[in-house]
Amino acid sequence: MDELIAAMVKVVRDEVDIYRALIFHAREKTSLLVRGRLAAILESNKIDESFNLKLRLLEDEMARLTARACQGLQIPREEFTLLKLAESAEPTVAEEIRSLATLFKNLVDQLKKVNQRNMRLIESSLHFSRGLIDFISGATSSYQKTGLLKPYSVVRGSISSRA
Repeated sequence: MDELIAAMVKVVRDEVDIYRALIFHAREKTSLLVRGRLAAILESNKIDESFNLKLRLLEDEMARLTARACQGLQIPREEFTLLKLAESAEPTVAEEIRSLATLFKNLVDQLKKVNQRNMRLIESSLHFSRGLIDFISGATSSYQKTGLLKPYSVVRGSISSRA
């Protein structure tokens, strides 16, 4: 069981390292979004994909290790947590697992906040772009071929005598 716990701790450490890098990358992406450099944003998205692939591989490994741990500890898989794992570990390892679990949660919360900020930047950029497109499309339809503005036709309201 000690080897299994050590392998799980290593996976969590690797995930922590990736999440730290993701937070740094997400903050860099914020500045790219503010500057609006499309090529740099597209390159940044490729880096995001590589981080996601690494995390998926680690999650697959953790799922495999978790299945083994659940068998060894005789607990249902859906009840397994790192804190339950810490209960069956040596005191020094248990403390490390608890601190890694806390650190991991904090990193996920930080990444969530940065990603929410980035999402708001993207949404406001899309809103601005839509407004600009609406303005341009509306402006072009009000010009004549001569370049002069078309006179607005006055639509007169009528009141029905049946109303």
